[in-house]
Amino acid sequence: MLTPLEKAVLAKMLDKPGELFAIARQQLAQTTVAKREFSGVGFFTEFVIPADAQVRRNLPKTRIGAVGAEFSGLQHGAGFVLFIENGVISMLEGYTYDEPWPENTDVFRLITLHDLTIRRNRHE
Repeated sequence: MLTPLEKAVLAKMLDKPGELFAIARQQLAQTTVAKREFSGVGFFTEFVIPADAQVRRNLPKTRIGAVGAEFSGLQHGAGFVLFIENGVISMLEGYTYDEPWPENTDVFRLITLHDLTIRRNRHE
């Protein structure tokens, strides 16, 4: 189950026009959390989509960022990256800028990070 923070981050990341975002939103509706790991300075939430899901799996290998969050107690906030692998949304990474990940992430404010963009790896 996605946390409120993950839901909000993913909604903001994918709230854009275009086929890439529409397909990713469709996949997200059928996604479940396979595993969540905390690193001390962030987290990795891995997703799984049912094999029989009626979604297109032809998305390019992509990284979607440009979303951050402010938390009480974090001087520099946090950032997030959504990984799309083999045409399927695969993982959400949350990270701080060299600070411990906050124990409580119930209260946050999402921000747009203008220096991050969508990155596609066209070589693989």
